[in-house]
Amino acid sequence: MKFRMIAAVAALALVPVGQAFAQASCELGEPAADMPEEFSQFAFIIGDFEVQFRKMTENGWSEPGGGSARWNGRYSMDGKSIMDWWYGPGSNGVNVRLFDPSDSTWKTAWHSSGNYEVRELHQRIWKEDGKLHLWQVYPATEERNVYFESYENGRWARITQKKNDETGEWTPDLMIEAIPAECATRH
Repeated sequence: MKFRMIAAVAALALVPVGQAFAQASCELGEPAADMPEEFSQFAFIIGDFEVQFRKMTENGWSEPGGGSARWNGRYSMDGKSIMDWWYGPGSNGVNVRLFDPSDSTWKTAWHSSGNYEVRELHQRIWKEDGKLHLWQVYPATEERNVYFESYENGRWARITQKKNDETGEWTPDLMIEAIPAECATRH
């Protein structure tokens, strides 16, 4: 597992930086036949997506604003990982996602041209709400609540919540909404 992660991070040198958006591509790869069923938890991210940003307001989610981005996902490393590229305002980056069946957790390396560091992220389905949640393992950061949701027509979102200091409750704050691009294919 560690060797695969190191090899995947080394492959990051091949990721183009500095281009505003990636071109849509239908070369999505396939999951390896021996991958566990849980490997499909991130199938929604496979394809090419236009991304828009929404903030939570008193009246619900705002209209899109704050620029746009592109998010492209592919099966990689002989179908045993998922790599997804982010081309957004201010930085580009790539995730290398590996599923660890020993603890039902996705182990992800995120590398961004915005801060030149590799972050270790983990994701898992939480039993409490059935959503795929994300948390940062390294480097240490303040507590946050981030989860993914899938919608109809291949749309999905990454939602960041903020904690109310008075009540301790988490409430939605920012939605990164992904909409299939022209070439996106659903699995």
